[in-house]
Amino acid sequence: MASTIEQNKALVLEAMTALFQRRDAKAVERLYSPNYIQHNPSIPQGRAALADLVAQLPSEFFYEPGLMIAEGSYVAIHGRIRGWAPAPQVVIDIFRIEDGLLTEHWDVLQDEVAANATQSGTTMFSPDERARQVAGSQDNLSNRPKTEAAIDYDSLMRANLTQVFGERDAHKRMSAIRRLYATDAVLNEPHASAKGHAEINDAVTALLAGLPSDFSFHVLSAVQGHHEIGVLKWGAGPHDGSFAVTGMDVAHFQDGLIHSLFVFLTPPGA
Repeated sequence: MASTIEQNKALVLEAMTALFQRRDAKAVERLYSPNYIQHNPSIPQGRAALADLVAQLPSEFFYEPGLMIAEGSYVAIHGRIRGWAPAPQVVIDIFRIEDGLLTEHWDVLQDEVAANATQSGTTMFSPDERARQVAGSQDNLSNRPKTEAAIDYDSLMRANLTQVFGERDAHKRMSAIRRLYATDAVLNEPHASAKGHAEINDAVTALLAGLPSDFSFHVLSAVQGHHEIGVLKWGAGPHDGSFAVTGMDVAHFQDGLIHSLFVFLTPPGA
């Protein structure tokens, strides 16, 4: 059950970032059930309406994911959206998952109020909510006896793709590297290697500097993993959904962290 819950959380996070950060309308067909039920009164029923909404999002729209809570087939995610209404809004989205697809959705939105204008003096949403939650989960995992430490290959490999290789802010990327990689981890690209958090961060910075600003990374198939080895197939390309390059990440894990990562590029014409 634990692995299923983590897979459900990873599915929701991928859906929210694919649609509302990368504006990938084609992800709706991949991640949402054909029988998708919508409870937001401002959005028509069905997944086709959701894809249309994503395709028409204004350029200033952006979504920030926060805390996630899951039980059984349900996942709730706290977040903040900008560009949907005149003021930023804090939202809680609740999903029901069936057969590995998002099948039903509810949400509640509230205009964000600055901390200094609230009665409690606290923020409604913090950008580092999700990072602190993941870090806490990793701390709990690393403190367990090794016989109990199950590796969540799906969540970790997806997080590496989106939060490390898909993150152009070097400071945010370093935070993700520290959460996901061992201190002496090695990144092996086809023509170079980098060891340690700083070198890995620099290597990804150099990689992204050579890619167009509208390129993003996408998971192409289910993550596989066993015996501390995880495999993820990915594609990279502009936001229109086409892929200029595809490849595969193979990660070796130790104590729940990436100890070495091998990046393979698909040969032309393969």
